[in-house]
Amino acid sequence: MTRRVIDTVLMEFEGILADTAPARRDALLLVCREDGIDLSPAEYRESCAGLATPDAVRGALARRGVSIDDTALELLTLRIDRAVSAHVGKGIVLVDGAREAVERLAARARLGIVSRSSRRDVEFVLSLAQMEHAFACVIGIEDAFPGKPGAAPYLAAIRRLERRGPVPPEGIVVALEDTIGGIQGARAAGLRCIAVGDLPAHVAMEADAVIPAITGLDVATIETLIAREGERFA
Repeated sequence: MTRRVIDTVLMEFEGILADTAPARRDALLLVCREDGIDLSPAEYRESCAGLATPDAVRGALARRGVSIDDTALELLTLRIDRAVSAHVGKGIVLVDGAREAVERLAARARLGIVSRSSRRDVEFVLSLAQMEHAFACVIGIEDAFPGKPGAAPYLAAIRRLERRGPVPPEGIVVALEDTIGGIQGARAAGLRCIAVGDLPAHVAMEADAVIPAITGLDVATIETLIAREGERFA
């Protein structure tokens, strides 16, 4: 029987720790509407939700059959990100139980954030919440390309963590994700993944397990959720 240990837990910031998704949705809908690209919340959910801002903008444009050059795309993305940052600057309420879950996890594993948000926004919120000490690394949208669903963001996090010490042979790296793109990115990087939130069945089945929220989560629960046949945790 193989003895394993949860070495590292990497998690998305938006939707897992902080409820910034509504701010990102509202920012994109407002800025796009200013440019004559009017999407409904349902259309946003189908074509843009869970994506990094540039990809979300591309989804919105494709939805309306609009084509713009790279410079215009970059400017539109910048305006949306500024609107999101302005909202973040007013303070973000953490998801219920997030602080306690982070404290429990950090006592037994290394933690990192791999986010579709900017590193600046993530670090700002962590600082306000006095939680920055709990995370060994923060990877934002500007730190790895291509973003999720590619593996690059997660691989960048692992490289950064390994500067402090490699993942041991018996160690497992687990991702916590709330979107299909995030789950696919974690899987592409060879990680086990727990889906978090009220996700459609076809999305949740892409992960190793699914939980409704991070509330109450600890390493022992993660071990139970991701254990495979013949594995035993130390």
